[in-house]
Amino acid sequence: MLPTFVIGLREGVEAALIVSIIATFLRQEGRKDALRWVWVGVIAAAAICLAIGVLLQIIDQELPQKEQEGLETIVGAIAVGIVTWMVIWMRRNAAGLGAELRANTATALREGSVKALIGMAFFAVFREGLETAVFLLAVFQNTDNPGTAGTGAVLGLLAAIAIGFALYRGGIKLNLSRFFRITGVVLALVAAGLVASTLHTAHEAGWINFGQDQALDLTWLVVPGTWTAALLTGMLGIQPQPTTIEVIGYLAYAIPAITYILLPARKKPTKEGAMKSTIVASALVAVALLLVACGSDDSSDNAAGSTTKQVAVKLTDAGCEPASMKLDAGRVEFKVTNGGTGRVSEFEVLSGARILGEKENLVAGLSGSFTVNLKPGQYSLACPGGKTAATGVLTVGGSATAAAGSDDPLLKSATASYASYVTNQSKTLTKRTEEFVAAVKAGDVEKAKSLFSATRAPYETIEPVAESFGTLDPEIDARVNDVEKGTPWTGFHKIEQGLWVKKSTKGLEPIADKLLADVKKLESKTTGLKYQPEELANGANGLLDEVSASKITGEEDRYSHTDLSDFAANVEGSEAAFGLLAPALKKTDATLATTIASRFDAVNAELDSLKTGDTWPTYDTIDAAERKKLSQLVDALAEPLSKVASKLSA
Repeated sequence: MLPTFVIGLREGVEAALIVSIIATFLRQEGRKDALRWVWVGVIAAAAICLAIGVLLQIIDQELPQKEQEGLETIVGAIAVGIVTWMVIWMRRNAAGLGAELRANTATALREGSVKALIGMAFFAVFREGLETAVFLLAVFQNTDNPGTAGTGAVLGLLAAIAIGFALYRGGIKLNLSRFFRITGVVLALVAAGLVASTLHTAHEAGWINFGQDQALDLTWLVVPGTWTAALLTGMLGIQPQPTTIEVIGYLAYAIPAITYILLPARKKPTKEGAMKSTIVASALVAVALLLVACGSDDSSDNAAGSTTKQVAVKLTDAGCEPASMKLDAGRVEFKVTNGGTGRVSEFEVLSGARILGEKENLVAGLSGSFTVNLKPGQYSLACPGGKTAATGVLTVGGSATAAAGSDDPLLKSATASYASYVTNQSKTLTKRTEEFVAAVKAGDVEKAKSLFSATRAPYETIEPVAESFGTLDPEIDARVNDVEKGTPWTGFHKIEQGLWVKKSTKGLEPIADKLLADVKKLESKTTGLKYQPEELANGANGLLDEVSASKITGEEDRYSHTDLSDFAANVEGSEAAFGLLAPALKKTDATLATTIASRFDAVNAELDSLKTGDTWPTYDTIDAAERKKLSQLVDALAEPLSKVASKLSA
């Protein structure tokens, strides 16, 4: 609330100050009749600015997720530019503002120009109103509580109107220099937070992909979902785990801006004085950047003593680059980057038909990684959608190495327990699918609808395991847009379309029979399966990727809108895998384990707040602000969770 209150107050006071000067002059000249034209200009400008703000918000909500991030980046950059210009302009022009306005008003009165009076009031309010609309939109896009933020803006504007009226009536005298200096500092901090947020959304949009290493760990201070996080993130733009580029951007803006605001104003600054100010500000920025560099996390996976090899893979229109690799046996971390292609967004390493590790949903500009322990032999690479290198060959030589932590009883227990977990979930899935299929074949649409989300839940908890068996996952769970041309659409979502769109089970009997057969095949394949610790870690992170890619957007259950059930099941499966690895992780990095556990708690608490008893609301009733909050909580969890595989293998 405080940032939006300050924005509304400051911008409102600037507009109110100009209008009150004009109105006071007209009153002193005995021309109160001309005031009505001033109000015409004020009302017209306010209405247009409000319409622009609403239009920008509507456009933002209608865009796909990646394009939303792009628009938010542009709006954030414009907002930072506006506040910078605003501070500089007011510092330079505040002293002579009243005299200039009175002179312009006198000229308009002498010439009898109604248009001039309307124009003066219109442009005074329009300029401040447009700045306010853009700046507030940027803040709203980065807040978890738009209602509170909106209240702050309204209160700020009302306070500004009251100050303007008091100035007009002569009830108060405002120390403009002090007022603009104090609010200028607050706005500089807010704008610095917007710089960091803009750099973050630019990365999400695929525009900036350097400087993405974690610079600081502030999770002890900024805990997602708490009121302190809302205050620190909403007011100062402080994130729990800011990246290097975000910290640099924050400090590089905040230090020079605040220095400029607090330095005493000079009527005629000398070249020597200006040079000294520049040197001081530059020195402060240099010190800040040095502190950031020194404070960055040096515990990278390439640290001396690590036995994990790193291999870079680029996704291109052709497919995998490189498409042929020769490596020594052992732990390998594949760092996958989309080089700008729109054709390919996934990289897989396969042993026969089983996927050992993969990274999905890497649209242009994004990157990701996963770790596997490779034994000597021949493996396949896959980059679905590539023109000439959609598949490739990975040859692993040397001697077989023990899996990460193979002698660690905690990791042995984790992998054995996870095997039991997957088996139990598979059996539950089979049992529920039998009941669901029976309802479909009996033509009982309402019963089938009531069973749909609960039937799918066990599948969603172990989805990465199901995806490792080639075509089995798309046969069970493909959405219509994921089905390749010439391939029949089968599985849960085909039946979902019939139940909710066609409101009939006609023609679904063969689809239901195949679904049950495929689910039983999955149970058979998972029985007795053994896992590596890296697979648990990759799977836990992969489930969060699923949430970000299809659940947050509402694409998964697009007919039934039961996405929250899938969302919760993905999180449950991810937490189950992490929970089994947590005891071993605590020996390596207790802070990371604690951070991840607290992030899971924050996601679960937010999900639980949406439920009524045991019932999830349909996803089409979840507004954009809540979806964004869920997305931010999942992103905050995914970032530390992605480090588990490399930590365990180090």
